[in-house]
This record gives sequence, C-alpha cells and structure tokens, in this order.
Amino acid sequence: MKIIITGGSGFVAGSILSQISDEIDTYTLSRRNKPDNLPRHIHWIKISSDKENEWSNIILQVRPNVIIHTSAMADIDECEKQPELAWKVNVDLTRVLLQSAEEVSSRFIFCSTDTVFDGIKGMYIEEDIPVPLNVYARTKVQAEQDVLQAKIPRVVTRLSLVMGFPVLGIGNSFLARMQQKIEEGKPVPMPEDEYRTPIDVITAGKALIELAHNSFEGVIHLAGNERISRYNMAKIIAREMGWDETLIQPYVITDSLRAPRPKDASLNNTLAKSILKTSFLGVSDGIRLIK
Repeated sequence: MKIIITGGSGFVAGSILSQISDEIDTYTLSRRNKPDNLPRHIHWIKISSDKENEWSNIILQVRPNVIIHTSAMADIDECEKQPELAWKVNVDLTRVLLQSAEEVSSRFIFCSTDTVFDGIKGMYIEEDIPVPLNVYARTKVQAEQDVLQAKIPRVVTRLSLVMGFPVLGIGNSFLARMQQKIEEGKPVPMPEDEYRTPIDVITAGKALIELAHNSFEGVIHLAGNERISRYNMAKIIAREMGWDETLIQPYVITDSLRAPRPKDASLNNTLAKSILKTSFLGVSDGIRLIK
C-alpha cells in the first residue's frame, strides 16, 4: 500500500507519521525541511505552497492508494484577516488534490474541524448541518462538500480539539503553548464558556491510520469521550502534568477583535466507536497516554 500524507510537519500529521507501519510505503508533503527525527521509512517531499501543480504532479507520479489530507491554514484569527489566502489553501488546494486523486483512483481522507458548527446545541452528530461562524469554518465546510461530491472513496473526518505535543514539527498545539506559559510562571487564561470534546493526538493519528485501511465512506467525528469546558480541561491537564493549577485562570470571551467561534462545538463520537477498533478516551486518560 502507498499513502500520501499532506502537511507532514503539522501537528496531526506528525502523529500519523510516528505511528504508521514501516510496511506501508509512506510519502509526506510539507512546506518545511525534513526533520531530523523523521522515521527512516518515510519519504519526505518538500513542496512549494503556491504551486498547486507540484502537489498534483507528485500524486500522479506516486499513484497512492490513499491520501490523508491534513494540510490547512488552521489559525482561525489569521484566516479572518486573510480570507483569500485561507480559501486558496483550504479549498482550492483540496480541489486540486481531489482531481488528482480521481485520476489515480485514490481513497481520500480529509481532515476537517468541529468548528464547522454554530455551537448552539453541542454534541453534534454527523448528520447535523454545519453552520460556520468564521472564515476558517466556511472554507472547511466548502472543502467538505467538495470531498463528499468526489467520484472516489472518500471520508470527511471532523476532528475535535486535539491535545498533545508536536512530534515532528511546530504544528498548532495549544498544549505546547500552555506548557511554555506555565514554565515561565505566566497565567494561562482559558474560556469557561467554550465547550469541546478533546481528543489526544495519539488517538487521532491511530484513527486516521485505521481509516486508511477501512472501507467506510462519508462523514465521521473523531472526538474524545468527554464534553468539557476549555477551562476545566486545562485544570485537568495541569493536574495530570504536575503543573501549577493556580496559573489556569477562567474567563468569558468578550474580545470583539477575535473571530467568532462556536460556544459548544462538542462532537458525538458514537459512530467512530462503532466502526473503528481505536479506543477513544476522556481528557485524563488522553493526557496520561500523552505523558
């Protein structure tokens, strides 16, 4: 089997690359240089972000059985400031990859987000209709629709808030930023009115690898077992990591300069638990696994 993983230096992709079997012919595309700690069986291809034909040509040359598309512009506030760039990265590139995937009949697994919903009801199931509140979410909803209309085996995975440390690159890890502040003795403000179902990055990587071998098609939620406020989540993390809990400070989001976000983006993971062998965890068990 051949697999291509986009966004190799990203947070979730790093988890996949560190866990994927050396029996799988694995290629990863990244805008960054090859990391020193890359597993020896992984083929690292550095690629330009603004030359979409490069991405397409590699797929046509490698002819993978599966593409796991993790690459994205994921900073919500930055997407709000640069909507055209966000659309180019999150939608246009996905369309280019889909077209190439169709040419080689590759299974396509797309990584989306829990923030495609408006956060009014929470514990969303796969059949709930997305109502995006910001530019980032709108780009992800459009990309989801493009993936689901493709004429190849395809999966849209909506990942809940992912907990963990970067394995191969910088990535978008709130836990790494949280650790840095605590080590500096700085307060860590966390919203007490924003609810998620956090999933640890190790479990997320395992689930995506399993989906590469699975016959499932459609939308699936990859989320933890526990709906929790980000403040209470951070308190549990600090306790499990042996950090100073007093530095975790609750606040209610009122920043008008911040892009709008759903208050309750929690996801129901019943479907994932019914079709995958991967074990899904709560916050405490997820952090213990990370440790």
